[in-house]
Amino acid sequence: MSRDSAHRIAITGTPGSGKTTVAEFALANSNARWLLSVISDKELAEMNGVLGEIDSNDGARPIDVEKLAATLSEQWKQYPDCDMLIDGHLSHLLPVDAIVIIRCNPEVLQIRMQERGWSKSKIDENAEWELLGAAWNDEHEWGETPVLELDSTETGVDSLFSHIEAWARDGFKPKSPEQRIDWITVLHGE
Repeated sequence: MSRDSAHRIAITGTPGSGKTTVAEFALANSNARWLLSVISDKELAEMNGVLGEIDSNDGARPIDVEKLAATLSEQWKQYPDCDMLIDGHLSHLLPVDAIVIIRCNPEVLQIRMQERGWSKSKIDENAEWELLGAAWNDEHEWGETPVLELDSTETGVDSLFSHIEAWARDGFKPKSPEQRIDWITVLHGE
């Protein structure tokens, strides 16, 4: 990964954590200093014919992530023209150059999802996923891909974006956080 090359950066996290807000802010603030494009994992799936029909249980359209990752591995042999942010809770499973995990306190996450009118079962499932480590549960899939973890619970989108930009400009250093967010300890003590 050369600092002179553009990169594909996954912006992932539990639904409601703020990843789309960060991606939209990044796109709106893209400029000559840091030229960006943004696409969602859902858009990539639809473009590549791997987006399923609406699931009657949760209203979501499932993505065949394995097929999408294989397809994109072929399509993405060259670096993009500018840094690309891939927004979506499955983006960390795609062939990206770096991963940003947006985390949020599960109690705050539940409120955000309630405000969206989600079902209790969907809220509980996603809050539990966040409590248990969210995207970190797929760490074995990443190899040596650099990872940045950010807490959106009380941090503004402009600050989150600044952290991502600084990390990318510094060659994705550090390659992994020294300490991961541990909601179980935060919420329930040691």
